[in-house]
Amino acid sequence: TIQHNNPSPGSANIRIIGRSTPTERQPLVREGNVTIVGNVLSDVKVNVHLRDCRGVAISGNTFWQGYEHDLLIEDCSNIVIGANNLDRNPRYDYGNTADANNGVVMRGCDDCTLQGLHITNVRRKPAGLLVEDCRRLNIDGCTILDCDNCGLLLRNVSHSRVSDCLVRDDRTESESLSIVVEGGDDNLLVDNQTHDPKTE
Repeated sequence: TIQHNNPSPGSANIRIIGRSTPTERQPLVREGNVTIVGNVLSDVKVNVHLRDCRGVAISGNTFWQGYEHDLLIEDCSNIVIGANNLDRNPRYDYGNTADANNGVVMRGCDDCTLQGLHITNVRRKPAGLLVEDCRRLNIDGCTILDCDNCGLLLRNVSHSRVSDCLVRDDRTESESLSIVVEGGDDNLLVDNQTHDPKTE
């Protein structure tokens, strides 16, 4: 179990800033070859924060009480995010836990795979999974349920695929959308199970 102290500004349970010294042969050097596996992560501003990393695998973790984000991935490539549980378990509704927003943000990333993520009950965020300014992502077999505003938001994403995902919000009175695409080009969305309250 990895925990922190959620009032601490800028806090993270795991943070990797991978930008390293450029060389003549490698003008962009991103550290990597890291695995994050089998942890319980909670009670912090950001549970896992990666910036300028390459070659990181994340799987088999339980995330909760990410007061700003559960996962924040910025300017990375070759990130593989497998089956992880990102939840808001009512059993642990005490103190200020309701203030945790949770959620996943991928921003400015290339050549990444997200497969089997299970995201539920993200609050006060644009989406349960926000993918922004990214290219060549494969998002497959993810479950995104009962999130405020939107389940999956693709913003300025290109050359990417979203397939076989279950993205729904069946809460009474919710107007959250399942999948929203803003800008971008050459994306394939296929075989996803969704629910749009404005049309159903």
